[in-house]
Amino acid sequence: MLYYSNSNKSPQMRKIIFFLPVFFLAASFSMIVSSASEAFSEESEKLAFEYRDKGLEAQRMGDTDTALTYYQKAVELDPTLATAYNDMGTLYEAKGLNDRAKLAYGKAIELDPNLPEPYYNLGSLYEKEGDMEKAVVYLKQRVVVGDWNDTGTARARQELQSLGVSDPEVRADFMNDQMTEIESESFKAGRPRGNDLDPKRRKREARMHYLKGKRLYLTGDYIGALEELGFAETLDPKNKQIKKLTNEVMHKAISTN
Repeated sequence: MLYYSNSNKSPQMRKIIFFLPVFFLAASFSMIVSSASEAFSEESEKLAFEYRDKGLEAQRMGDTDTALTYYQKAVELDPTLATAYNDMGTLYEAKGLNDRAKLAYGKAIELDPNLPEPYYNLGSLYEKEGDMEKAVVYLKQRVVVGDWNDTGTARARQELQSLGVSDPEVRADFMNDQMTEIESESFKAGRPRGNDLDPKRRKREARMHYLKGKRLYLTGDYIGALEELGFAETLDPKNKQIKKLTNEVMHKAISTN
């Protein structure tokens, strides 16, 4: 067997030859770690949902301590699971731990601003504590993030009416406040620019147009509402909330003509 010497190769070439296997080994290891991490993440999310379901079942059975343990395990596995934080809040509130409940509800809202339940829960909790100003704020937000005629929204509207806040005030004043807040956060108004926006920016822009459309719909401007909702759907075509409101506005516009 013949062995060929590399003595005639330059030092630079020897470095390259040595480096190549190391590079490919590192790249392969990185791919393995990445795949394992993704698999672990998916498994963690799945387990988190399972623990949350077990928590709901324990809560239905009246075993609040076990339920709380399951919810805590769920958020340990998936710290972004907003529903589990809201569930934890309801148990803390039931135990009289109002400060912990507020933190849990607030975390749920931070993780998923479109989740209706924590807004209602926070509003009701503040109402029980006698802080009517904060109660009104969160109950109004509950109305905005939900469907206008669903059961939860209707309940929030009733509570607002008992606090002296009328439907027209909820529809007009609060939607205007929402738009002012959104625009102050540097969301650009006007027609969508399309795919030159990054995905997160497109969703934020879609949310802005959705809220504008919702405000116009509630004030009876169906044509303006459909235009804004059209912009929203262009930016976020898979958003079921936008599609649902668009269909509702179209049905209302046709039935009133």
